Amino acid sequence: MVNDPHTVPQENSSVTNTRRRFLGGAAGALGVVGVGTAFTMPVAADEHGDPPGGDEPPEGVDSDFEDDVDILNFARTLEFLEARFYEEGLDNIGTDDLHDVEGVKHLDDEVVEYLYSEIEVIQEHEAIHAEVLGSVVEDLGGDPVEEPEFDFGEAVEDPTAFIETAAVLEDTGVSAYAGAATEIEDPELIPPALSIHSVEGRHASFVRVLGGESGFPNAFDAPQPRADIEEAIEPFLVE
Repeated sequence: MVNDPHTVPQENSSVTNTRRRFLGGAAGALGVVGVGTAFTMPVAADEHGDPPGGDEPPEGVDSDFEDDVDILNFARTLEFLEARFYEEGLDNIGTDDLHDVEGVKHLDDEVVEYLYSEIEVIQEHEAIHAEVLGSVVEDLGGDPVEEPEFDFGEAVEDPTAFIETAAVLEDTGVSAYAGAATEIEDPELIPPALSIHSVEGRHASFVRVLGGESGFPNAFDAPQPRADIEEAIEPFLVE
C-alpha cells in the first residue's frame, strides 16, 4: 500500500533506527530534490531533457542558506513534493497503464508488475525522508516546515508524462542535493547526506530507464543552486 505523505508512516523500529543513524552520522536522509513539469523544459535539464553535467568535473555553486536547519527544511519541502507526486501518480495510474511507457512497452505483465512495485518503494522512500528530516530539525532545535499544497496537473494522470516527470524530478534532485550539501555546517550530517544522495541517484537511473532513456547520461552530474531549484518547483506550488 502506498503511504500518504500527509500522514507520514507511524513510528516504527525502522524509522527510529534510521533517525538514530542519521544523528550518529552513519545513515539517514537529506534528499534535496527539485522537479520540472513534463510539459515545459525544466530549469535543471538541458535541451535534450538530460540532467546538468557532462564529461568534466563541475564547479561548485553558491546557495543562500541560513544554517543547517534551513537546509533540512528546504530538503523536507522537496521530499514532500516528491512523495506527493508519486503518491498521486500511483493513485491515478495502474500497472496496465505502464505498458504505454517507452521503456516498458514490450515487457511481460509479470515484469511490469515488478517495476510498478519498485515505484511504490520509491514513494515510500520519499515519505520516510520527509519524516526523518522533520525529526532531525526538531532535534536541532528548529521547527519542521509543514507540507505545502501541490498541483501536478496532467503529470500525475498520463503514464508517459508521469515517468518523464519522475525522471526530471530525480535528475534535478541529484543536482539540487549536490548544490545544498556543500553548505552543511555540522560534519556529522555529511555522511547521511551523501547516503541519501546515492539513493536519489538510484531512483533517477531507474525511472530514466523506464522512460526509454539512459540511466546515466553523464560522467559527472552538476550541482544546482537553491534559487534555480525553487524556480523549478514553483509551478507545482498552490498559493
